[in-house]
Amino acid sequence: MKPTLCNALCAVLLLLSAPVLAAGGLSGTVVRASDKSPIPEVRVTATSPALTAPRSTVTDAQGGFRFPQLEEGVYSLRFEKESFQALIRTDITVKAGHEPRVDVALSAALQTRPSVLPPAPVDDDRERAPAWTLQHLPVLVPDGAWQTVYRASLGKPGSGVETRGFGVNPTIDTEESRVSEVPVAVDTSAYAVARDYLSRDVFPAEGAVRTEAFINSFDFGDEGEPYGPFLLYVEGFPSPSRKGYHVVRITVKAREPVREVGVQMEFNRKAVARYRLLGYEYLSPNPEPLDPGDETELFPLAAGQSVTAIHEVKVHGPSIAFGMLRVRYEQGNSSTWRRVQMMMPSSTLRSDYARAAPSTRLAYVASAFAEKLRGSFWTRALDWPRLLTLWEGIGEPLRARKDAAQLGALIRKAQSLDTRKERFERLMPGGSSDFDDVPSLGN
Repeated sequence: MKPTLCNALCAVLLLLSAPVLAAGGLSGTVVRASDKSPIPEVRVTATSPALTAPRSTVTDAQGGFRFPQLEEGVYSLRFEKESFQALIRTDITVKAGHEPRVDVALSAALQTRPSVLPPAPVDDDRERAPAWTLQHLPVLVPDGAWQTVYRASLGKPGSGVETRGFGVNPTIDTEESRVSEVPVAVDTSAYAVARDYLSRDVFPAEGAVRTEAFINSFDFGDEGEPYGPFLLYVEGFPSPSRKGYHVVRITVKAREPVREVGVQMEFNRKAVARYRLLGYEYLSPNPEPLDPGDETELFPLAAGQSVTAIHEVKVHGPSIAFGMLRVRYEQGNSSTWRRVQMMMPSSTLRSDYARAAPSTRLAYVASAFAEKLRGSFWTRALDWPRLLTLWEGIGEPLRARKDAAQLGALIRKAQSLDTRKERFERLMPGGSSDFDDVPSLGN
């Protein structure tokens, strides 16, 4: 009886330990780039489609960290500590029974604020700035005062320029304005309306499509770095539809209730020549001042709520960071404005679409779908079959999620219903055109 009992116990123990033996891990060391000395208390965050939520740890006194019991999959690691440049390592493969080492060196944070960076060299390509580029009033002013004038593209981006059929935001030269404001209050009903039209085999009117509504109709999870009451996420990749540009996604998600929220991206002129905000054409980016005695809370974010925006950014020079993300907010009973900010490192710009996070791919496909429905000039190089290919490239398991799967079905339906003529075809002899400029549509 004793051998039998012993064998049974061993079998049970083997079964219980099977998941452990099948798991992998990640470990490594974080040191200073200057002298290779270890850095303690660095926050290390692991993300992967194999995880239901990001996992975090901090380095010990010797700069070491370890993530045990990780499911097999492809992981990304984020390293962050105050006074150091954030660093990201991607495409780390974890297999059962293996524990890859990821040793990194962090550089000291830049001491120069992007707002006072020297101007870009005079011989860069800004001499080719399109004539329709808007003049802007500066929106970032000293002492944190966010007095802004927001450009609203109402079909008239500049005098003497034909704009019929554009109806979307123009591209801005950073010499004119290096700060982009992102409104927090987003009404997603425009996506539901477009979805309803397509379900009834009716192609939606271009003017009824709102790109920001399409983007913010999807849940992008809890990715991001904690800054105060927010999770901040920045990632980009080369634009599939606009040669020479990167798609940059930012997401600001509230971990705690906040009110009177304003979001801005300040681009580094040494790194970014031009940018365009997708959507938000008819919204004001900042809360209006309250009247005396008015207790209404404007533009709040409840815990778990988020806002996501996408820019097209033309990167024209190497730099550690291509800009700064700032979030201004009020919280609790305090009427004092607070601010968090995060540098946007160039390392977050992936080499291609496939290397971006699935959630970033989903956000881009949603935005490109909206711009395609709107007949945007900037999606003229992106036809319906290619957009479907990009949707398929979101990958599993996210692509199979109900809302993402429905997006693919809507793209197919729109493709079958789109009978519009190519209004820009005759403007692109040989299929080529200047991706910086907007030609006239003529009479």
